[in-house]
Amino acid sequence: MDSLSSDPTFAPKGADIEVPRAQVTAGDGVLAIDKPLGITSHDVVARLRRLAATRKVGHAGTLDPAASGVLVVGLGRGTKLLQYLQGLKKTYIARVCFGVETDSEDAQGTITAKRGAGIQDLAGIETVLQHWCGQVMQVPSAFSALKIRGRRAADRIRSGENVQLAARPITIYELTLLGQPEEGVLDGVRVVYQDIRVTCSAGTYVRALGRDLGNELGIGAHLRGLRRVRVGLFGLDSTQNEAEDSAFPVYNLQELSRLVTDEQQLPVVNLDEICARMFPVCPVNVEVITALGYGQRPPANLETIGGCFANPDTIYALADAQGSIAFLARLRDNSWRSVLNLRS
Repeated sequence: MDSLSSDPTFAPKGADIEVPRAQVTAGDGVLAIDKPLGITSHDVVARLRRLAATRKVGHAGTLDPAASGVLVVGLGRGTKLLQYLQGLKKTYIARVCFGVETDSEDAQGTITAKRGAGIQDLAGIETVLQHWCGQVMQVPSAFSALKIRGRRAADRIRSGENVQLAARPITIYELTLLGQPEEGVLDGVRVVYQDIRVTCSAGTYVRALGRDLGNELGIGAHLRGLRRVRVGLFGLDSTQNEAEDSAFPVYNLQELSRLVTDEQQLPVVNLDEICARMFPVCPVNVEVITALGYGQRPPANLETIGGCFANPDTIYALADAQGSIAFLARLRDNSWRSVLNLRS
């Protein structure tokens, strides 16, 4: 159970694929990739730049080389939406190794403690999982990209500094055991592997969650494998509602490479589709769109908002007469204030 390279649960294909350069520039929008093990999120972006025939590509949340799964990518003007896609709820399948701890809290780190574990040591895990559901305080993994005075925490640790990160609030919506625990041996110590499904808010460190579960059980733990199966509206899994799953699929690099070889454009979710699923859509007239384009704050006709609830904290997608989304905006004192111009 420790080898992930041949396990389809954690290791989709495509890490070594050479992608062609497209002849046609992809449209503006968003695309979700099933990132393989062994490559960085930046590697995926580099491949997408070839497949999309544009350098304007970015991603909405890093996956480490040792993690696989859903990586949401923006192309062209779709990169403007990445700041909102980063905050979406995420779901992972995590393989936790109980009984051994590492300094990085995952399989890439150096072993720091060998407590050992047997299946009987997981007898109270359901209670521990329940304790970690809801709004909780989490100390992030010290081996992380979080910056301390402008420098990544992981880099400070590697240079010999003692890094202490403060706890911060996160929300864990789901913690579910998957399958049965399996015993094994790691570095001469008896351990137990258990897969867990985690649905959590943005900013959650699943490595740190594995650490905390092991500590609460008194046997220590680290993450052996991680696969992200859902980011908001983009999912590999079929456990959510059917409409959500069928809306925005996830592609692997081999599929996309074949599409471009056939001289087709990438199957990008356009800006109108993604905005309509992420924000309440409000129709506005051309005068409002023109005024927002000039940086003005035009009055909002609350009657035309219809079913939209006039909440000053809500971001609305403003659509023209053809239904095309022109701006993201907020309501302030019955006037529209631009948050994002999607046409520039």
